Amino acid sequence: MDSETRMKEIFREYYSNLRYEIPDLLGSREIGFIPFSGTMIRHRSLRGREDLSKFLINTVPRHMYYSLAYYDHPTKRSMQDKGWKGAELIFDLDADHLAGASTMTYEQILNEVKNHTIRLIFTFLVGMLGISEDSIKLYFSGGRGYHVHVQDDGIYPLDSNSRREISNLVRGEGISLSSLLNVHDTFMREPSGWFSLIDNDVVNFYEGIRRKTPASISQLKEFLKREDQVTKYLSSLEKFARMEGNTARRVDIFPTPGIRKYAAMGPKDLEICENIAKETINRTKCEIDEPVTTDVHRLIRFPGSLHGKTGLAVTRIQLNDLEKFNPLDSAIPEAFIGKQDKIRINRPMSITMKGERYSLSGEMEVPRFVALFAVASRAGEFI
Repeated sequence: MDSETRMKEIFREYYSNLRYEIPDLLGSREIGFIPFSGTMIRHRSLRGREDLSKFLINTVPRHMYYSLAYYDHPTKRSMQDKGWKGAELIFDLDADHLAGASTMTYEQILNEVKNHTIRLIFTFLVGMLGISEDSIKLYFSGGRGYHVHVQDDGIYPLDSNSRREISNLVRGEGISLSSLLNVHDTFMREPSGWFSLIDNDVVNFYEGIRRKTPASISQLKEFLKREDQVTKYLSSLEKFARMEGNTARRVDIFPTPGIRKYAAMGPKDLEICENIAKETINRTKCEIDEPVTTDVHRLIRFPGSLHGKTGLAVTRIQLNDLEKFNPLDSAIPEAFIGKQDKIRINRPMSITMKGERYSLSGEMEVPRFVALFAVASRAGEFI
């Protein structure tokens, strides 16, 4: 039996015993899949649990997807004929847009993408946009990242442009201190959103300058480059300025939270603050796949399905479990535990799964989940 056939049989066995999580209004969703032989097949529909079970066991997809959108006629081939009724908001986070991913191990990628996912959910969706945690569903993708679904009556009707604005927010696109100052000066007096994050870093920086902490002085040197410019700038902060009728040293004014202090700043001060803003944005923004978020017809991986390049399951995660979630433990199906397979490794690799480190080379007998990962990722074959 060749590796493709063997892998398909393992998938079939898994689907034969799977307890399915059924997306709401499944009959209104478009179904798509990639078979073990062939390319993507779309415009299918499943009516419910029994229909889904028969499909998975009989078809055995390598990859299984469903639409974020709800349709009147999900099997119509033309998007215009489907009768779009609304769609979840989705965020796809993986290694594709991650800086330095090419030099990371698989485990390092998973950890870094998880950090971005935590920021996306708690800093942006809950913190900035005020989305209820109850409206957010989180899944490990089965591959190299996470899928974040937002299900809310206020979200479903949003068009691509509205979703792009949300994408730009979490990616820090078009954000600068000067643009935020214009908005806040016009519409509000209290810091919020990106401005609140940046202003907090500005306050901390100037508080550090006032106290002459090594971290803030070092940061200033990075901004100004030359020692004489640093000395000159520090001297300028001792001068007096006015803020809303009060006179004080500039170094005492600048650590004040809020928008008012920026009116007392000169060009060099604002240039430094813009540099602080860039650091805040780069540290806080989330690398998401923008086309996935903006596409109101997008297909996403089906809950519980197996990823055809890893053998790991698309796994639901409770938000408060995300920090401690380890895909190489919790996304391994129970059906694969306690079973062994023989493989031949064509590309030596090492991976930690279920808490044990496996160094794979040559011909070996290993746990099924390790064998499946190696074969699915094209590092080996069944023998």
